[in-house]
Amino acid sequence: MLRMQKLSFISLILMAFIGCEPNIDTQQIAQSAQNLRENVRNIDTQRITQGAQNLRESVQNFSPSSPLKKQNQEPTPESLKNTDPVLAEILGDVLEEEPLNDTQAKQSVGELDTTRLSDENDFEAVSERQSIESDAERIESNRAKYVLIEPTSLPRRPGSNIPSIVEFAIKTTNPVGTQLYARPFASKTRFDWNCAKYSSQSAAQEAFLVWGGPKVDPRGIDPDGDGFACYWDPKPFRSILKDNN
Repeated sequence: MLRMQKLSFISLILMAFIGCEPNIDTQQIAQSAQNLRENVRNIDTQRITQGAQNLRESVQNFSPSSPLKKQNQEPTPESLKNTDPVLAEILGDVLEEEPLNDTQAKQSVGELDTTRLSDENDFEAVSERQSIESDAERIESNRAKYVLIEPTSLPRRPGSNIPSIVEFAIKTTNPVGTQLYARPFASKTRFDWNCAKYSSQSAAQEAFLVWGGPKVDPRGIDPDGDGFACYWDPKPFRSILKDNN
């Protein structure tokens, strides 16, 4: 009987202990460990990359006569065996690079310098580069390459049958407001209403020519009969032709 009581008492203690055991979330622990591992890896990579960059700059700043530069100029693969792979790759690239000599460095700077003004008006600078004979040859070469393009008639806009208002302005000679065509049904209200539909005076003139203008005016946008719709003025085009002549 006493033995049974002891067993019961031990069972109760075990049940109480099991009931008090904390509930451990193994998934959360695994995730935290993974995050910690990634953070440590990122920190190490950043340090290695930064250190490699600093080393690259230091090696590039070595003078050609530096003994350390000559000593590390031809590294062997064995010297990088115990180095981090990322750092080893960067170190190999840095040590294999050949430094620019003074002539190459000055040439590179000269090619990239686009801030200086031309010295073509400086007689001393030009005389150092050119002689009278070479300058004459250059002028003759430029004359041989010169091509004069003669003006041609204004082409029609590709893929369109819309008349050219520029060609119309050049062909006509009457001033704005001089009546050439009869407009028996002209109306100021109709003129204002229809002209307001166009985005510009040039667009109105193009539409006017498409509809049969300047002889006819079915939309009433040329009430004075001068051949110019909605206050369109041909003077700018005529003045260009006059200046060229």
